Amino acid sequence: MLHGYGDLVRIDLTTRSVNREPLPRDVVKRFIGGMGVNDWYLWQHFLEVDPHIDPLSADNVLIAGLGPLGATGFGLGSKMKFTYKSPLTGFFGDSSSGGDLASQLRWAGVDHLVITGRSKQPVYIFIKDSTIEIRDATHLWGLDTRETVERLRSGEVPRGAGIACIGPAGENGVRFAGIMVTEDRAAGRTGSGCVAGSKNLKAIVAQGTRGVSVHDPKAAMGAAKRIFGKIETDPLAYLFKAYGTLNAVTYYDAIGGNSYRNAQSCKVPDEKIALMSTDWYSAHMKLRDRACCPGCTLGCDSSCKIKGDETERAGRLAGPPGGSPEYFSIATFGFGCDIPDLPAITHLHRICNDYGMDLGEIGGIIPFLMELWERGIITADHTRQWFGEPLSLEWGDLGAVERILRAVAFQENELGRICSQSIEKVAQALEKMTGKPTGPYLVCGKGGTSLHEEIRLFPIWAVNYAVASRGCDHLKGLNLIDKGFRQDISMDWLGKPDAGIGYTPDLKGAAAAMTENYAAVINCLGMCIFRPSSEPLHMPPSLLSEAYTALTGIPLTPEELLLAGERSCNLEKAFNSRLGLRRKDDRLSSRWMNDPADFSLGHGMKAADYLDELLDEYYEKRGWDPTSSLPTRKKLVSLGLTDVADVLESENAAA
Repeated sequence: MLHGYGDLVRIDLTTRSVNREPLPRDVVKRFIGGMGVNDWYLWQHFLEVDPHIDPLSADNVLIAGLGPLGATGFGLGSKMKFTYKSPLTGFFGDSSSGGDLASQLRWAGVDHLVITGRSKQPVYIFIKDSTIEIRDATHLWGLDTRETVERLRSGEVPRGAGIACIGPAGENGVRFAGIMVTEDRAAGRTGSGCVAGSKNLKAIVAQGTRGVSVHDPKAAMGAAKRIFGKIETDPLAYLFKAYGTLNAVTYYDAIGGNSYRNAQSCKVPDEKIALMSTDWYSAHMKLRDRACCPGCTLGCDSSCKIKGDETERAGRLAGPPGGSPEYFSIATFGFGCDIPDLPAITHLHRICNDYGMDLGEIGGIIPFLMELWERGIITADHTRQWFGEPLSLEWGDLGAVERILRAVAFQENELGRICSQSIEKVAQALEKMTGKPTGPYLVCGKGGTSLHEEIRLFPIWAVNYAVASRGCDHLKGLNLIDKGFRQDISMDWLGKPDAGIGYTPDLKGAAAAMTENYAAVINCLGMCIFRPSSEPLHMPPSLLSEAYTALTGIPLTPEELLLAGERSCNLEKAFNSRLGLRRKDDRLSSRWMNDPADFSLGHGMKAADYLDELLDEYYEKRGWDPTSSLPTRKKLVSLGLTDVADVLESENAAA
């Protein structure tokens, strides 16, 4: 028996077979859990299945898993990973989510689900301790995510069960549809909900009563106390508990980190920032603090209510209490679409959640459409053709955003169908339709869009956006070294302060590789990424390895923990290498590359001035070939991935 671990459950929706087996010790030794174990089973699946298959075919796999520190008393949250071949990008895809499904699975003795095949009719998976069933879901098909949860909890499943489900976007094949966990937590990125929809899988429901076995309870309690102490002495913990990612709104505005009107500017007008600040939110909307998942002592989430009298737009938006807006939704709709109105932003955020649609991708597409309208590329003739009446796509038009969201989720018209894929494909379709160039107005990178922040001034983020294994992304390498000007982290990791010196490219390629490794560690352990990732000196690997060893009884040094994170990053790289991705695919759009940033600090910076050199530095730090970006056999063997190196060499996908 492995303490601190549950089982692996394989479910074939075609044959309706269910097989439960212990996690192999050698797999957890190499990959810890969560992201790493998911990556390994993705790799294994596509050794048996052609990796070039259509992601929407029955041959794709959907893997869900939580790492060993999740759903425990260590206080660091419970963030699970969904992993698959992405229908949005065509290469590696994953997404993480809070909520209560992951903890309920762990308490039922299940750490990872490997779901294959395709059901003939809609189904959902029900797990309660040793019971695992594939149940009919035809009565749920067509419901949005909130309606699905309400219907299931109205007597069909235990009210305390954790639920993950898809909405209309996933059912209708929107390539960036996500999976919603309970009502408010999204596994949004890269199309997890689209994969589930292609399998006719409406939901996963779990309730567990077993708990998680602990190897050394006394040592685990000691590690937990030390982790709690670190959280309590974190100088920013109070702000994070009170406002979560909303804190970034005014901080980023002060450093040039916000992206206004499709990244045409790095600065949001001051009077508009004030309407989206934590002060405004607390005074007008916030109800109470809460945690988004069990086992989190930070509790950076909150609930709020749109009463209807907060702003002029709020009058028709009043409704029951629900989840709060986040920086992501403010950056998308508040800054990107220029709707400086928190009730309206919250309303749009909730629509995306109800439809089961990724804020990131649709939140890049709509500001792009608005800029094309501003420049006369999209006209009233186009919107009349799409909507049956002329529809203005002016900046700040809430109604237009609502209409576009619905058109995409329900595939109601030609624009909805065009905008159901990656933003680059949207641009190509609109360029063909209008006969006018659209590429100069794209704000995206490898594979699609990401969190809508300014990156030209922050080269670590620019590199991370360009190289991330799941496509243009910030969470694969989340750290505030350059946005937080953290010379201390740079000194600890790289022996020099340069990566923490603002508005310069110095040492930031190497730092980007280090941030990815550390983020991977957190995702393998099943923790929330936000505070530990931005405070790696305050929450050091030694503390995490101590907690892991006490829980599992498996000795693990801090160095071995970091190697496990690096191992997972290399495995994701290997998966993409099999699919033909090379250095040319590590890229950013023209706006980020060629348009100078307009902020007072770092004025004129653009990614074309430094990205190529930093990619060389990144690949060197990674131990990959700088010409092709392919992983080298030497590097893979040093990480204990000789079997992976053998596969890549046999397919000419290793350097």
